[in-house]
Amino acid sequence: MTQSMVAISQSDCTGCDQCITHCPFEALLPALEIPPGMRKRPIIVVESRCVGCLSCIGSCPTIALHELVVPPIAIESPLKATSGPVESEKIVRWGKYGLGVA
Repeated sequence: MTQSMVAISQSDCTGCDQCITHCPFEALLPALEIPPGMRKRPIIVVESRCVGCLSCIGSCPTIALHELVVPPIAIESPLKATSGPVESEKIVRWGKYGLGVA
């Protein structure tokens, strides 16, 4: 059995952030800043939190999320960025002022 992760096609993503509230493991977070040349903050997949449940895929209205199959003997995550980690915004979802949606 292979493991799956979610990947994002940033060119198809509109920045609606619906996937963030549908991830029960808080593996999808918005980037802290808008990179040069982009009009929206990209959504970041936190690879250490993504368990491959794929519950976020159905929440995307533009089909920007897709399944990424991880080989059974993978040493590194296929989502590993070559430019280094990107700072992401912390989202309070389950607290007093959180969204409370999964």
